[in-house]
Amino acid sequence: MDNPEFPFIVDVALLPSAINSTKLAGQTVVVVDVLRATTTIVNALEHGCPQVFPQPGIDQAKAFHATMPETSIMGGERNGKIVDGFHQGNSPLEYTSEAIDGRSLILATTNGTVAMESCRAADRVLIGAMINVSAVAKELVDVPRVTVVCSGTDRLITSEDVIFAGLLTERILELRDAAGAEPTKLTDPATIAMHHWRTRKDEIASGKELADFFRNCRGGINLVRIGHDADVVFASQIDVLHRVPELDLESWSIQ
Repeated sequence: MDNPEFPFIVDVALLPSAINSTKLAGQTVVVVDVLRATTTIVNALEHGCPQVFPQPGIDQAKAFHATMPETSIMGGERNGKIVDGFHQGNSPLEYTSEAIDGRSLILATTNGTVAMESCRAADRVLIGAMINVSAVAKELVDVPRVTVVCSGTDRLITSEDVIFAGLLTERILELRDAAGAEPTKLTDPATIAMHHWRTRKDEIASGKELADFFRNCRGGINLVRIGHDADVVFASQIDVLHRVPELDLESWSIQ
């Protein structure tokens, strides 16, 4: 994929299983799970959580929590619902200042925190969602190789993550074009993602809300079914926050 004619490359992994982890060295990765892990992480940090410790499973989360101060909390879900014994679920709306300010969060979700495990070989790992997409794009303008990792749902591709990848790609291109930067190469999956986003953008311009589309995606259908439509609405907002969380690869904490 490296090409001297295109020193800047944007790639998209439509699922974590599409990643060749041996090729992540030297790359900046953006992990996204719009519904809901990465949206929840961004919102929790915005409301005073000092750090989030992503965990791939429930047992790992409980074991890690046992090593942490009593003020820390466990959050997460299985099949969209709060895990027995956890303090919080995976709804971004649960993580208010009253609930999380000054308290570390150990988070275990079905898809998002598992996807992060696939990115350990990267140079940097950023956390993206619709709510902070432009802020993430600004972090990537001068990065020579970017891969967006879509978490998917139950090992299947989800449109909401692909839409984020497409919007992020579009924003990066716009910023680089405005700066008169070098040519940008998009891989085929990045091009597919951007076209998918632009179809939705045209619908939004015609008066349709992005939340309406999310409600009919795999992840959105599951959330609406169990009474979390408000999460879908919140996660569909674009650029309401400007924080760009980063996963520290040594401490495995997001700040």
